[in-house]
Amino acid sequence: MNVFIAGSASPNIKPKYLEGIDKIANFLVDYNIGMLCVGTTAGSVGEMYKHVTNNNGIVDVIIPKVYFNESEGMEKINSMTVVDTLYDLQQIMIANTSATIVLPGGNGTLAELYMLTDNIKAKLHNDPIIIYNCHGFYDKVKEMNDFMLEAGTLEPFQYNFFNFCNTPEEVINLLKEKLEL
Repeated sequence: MNVFIAGSASPNIKPKYLEGIDKIANFLVDYNIGMLCVGTTAGSVGEMYKHVTNNNGIVDVIIPKVYFNESEGMEKINSMTVVDTLYDLQQIMIANTSATIVLPGGNGTLAELYMLTDNIKAKLHNDPIIIYNCHGFYDKVKEMNDFMLEAGTLEPFQYNFFNFCNTPEEVINLLKEKLEL
């Protein structure tokens, strides 16, 4: 079983937004859940990568060619798949994971999150999306989703796939529930 990890690749992310990632990583390792991510050793994804690999966990990388340089230094991976487009990444991710955990991230992370939402609407994807709202990082996204639901531009069934968790324990408990562990 694999979980897609979306999040920041920026080395400039504030340390408070990395808190608790070690606990989520340890859970993945303890339950032998593989991590599929866009390869990087920096940012929130890099933090997850370091904790998973330092504990002999499984990491598979899928990376668009344009971001290939960000994967430098990732020696402890199980596999790397290089793709041409974000669409290719999305299709491989959907076919090879059982859930997505969204860590604090930037525009790329939001693009991944909303690509999943479009796939849910098209009934191409129905795996849980767990958003780690560390220190309120995604409060504004939640507000925007609430507004889009009220405005009628986000379908209720799409809205219900967004699971906002404020602590690593909430992420872990929800992952256990959704994956029936």
